[in-house]
This record gives sequence, structure tokens and C-alpha cells, in this order.
Amino acid sequence: MSRPRKIRILLASVLALVVGFTLYFQYQNHQERFQLKTSFEEKDSIAVLQRLMDSGKYASDMRKAGYIVPPDGAIRLDGGIDSIGIKGDIDLKMLNPGRDEVSVLFETMVNEEKIDAYYILDHQLTIKRSYYSYISNQKKEDVNISQAEEERLLKVVQKELKAFLDKMYQTLYG
Repeated sequence: MSRPRKIRILLASVLALVVGFTLYFQYQNHQERFQLKTSFEEKDSIAVLQRLMDSGKYASDMRKAGYIVPPDGAIRLDGGIDSIGIKGDIDLKMLNPGRDEVSVLFETMVNEEKIDAYYILDHQLTIKRSYYSYISNQKKEDVNISQAEEERLLKVVQKELKAFLDKMYQTLYG
């Protein structure tokens, strides 16, 4: 075989590999976006949050939508987005969801005291577990709140999370 023919075969092979990899990665990206859209449409909030936070792919979209996301370096180091800050009626910090739950942290005023709240929510964004505490004399103390107050706070949290999901859907697919 002549030298120019070998070079052409080599170039054609490299070109075929590059085109193959490019098409494969475009297909993977399309599949991920399709799965995310399907999760949005099925109203599976935990799956949506997991897909949004599993990588840094949607971090810039979240920032554009006005949410607080860690810097890109921290996202690369952690392998995904570990938390999202949501400014609203109450300022929430949503942690990367587990298999079937998502954790939400926020501060609120109860009986003129500033308390920290920690909710663990399920797929329907209802409370699985809740914890309330405040710091007094550099000691963390548990706080009990009324059922009515907890329901009021849960409605605010649900409203903020649903607004986040709606805004992200509009940002990504609107």
C-alpha cells in the first residue's frame, strides 16, 4: 500500500472515531434532558431535584433563574450540586436529595424567637420528619412548635419549592 493511501485511511479512521464520539455524547445529553423533562411532567419532585443536582450541568441555568448555587469549582470537587439557596418568603437551603426524600433548612421566627428548622420531605413534599432548635448561651436547644404553626411553615416551604420547580421548567424548556 502506498504511503498517501495509508494516511487517508488513518485520517478517515480518526474522523470516524471523532464523529462517533460526538454523536454518542449528543445522544447521552439528549437522553438526560428527556428523562429530566419526563420527571418534570410526572411531577416527581425528588427525581427532578436529583437530576438537577447530580452534576453541575444545570448550575448556570439555576443561577440565571436567581437561585444560589455553589461555585463551579466546588461543584466539580463535590461531583454535583450539594445545596441550592432559594430566596423567598423564607430563605430556604435545599440539600441534595436522597433516594426518596429531600432536606430543607431555614430560619423563622416563632414566639419572637429566631429558630432553625430542618424538614425532611417526601415525593409529595409532605413532612416525613421535622426538627426545630435555637441557640441559647452557645447551646443548641430543641424547640417544640404547634401543629398549626408547622402546617403554616410547611405550606410556605411547599410554595417556595413548587415555584422553584416551575421556574426551572420554564428556564430549561420554556
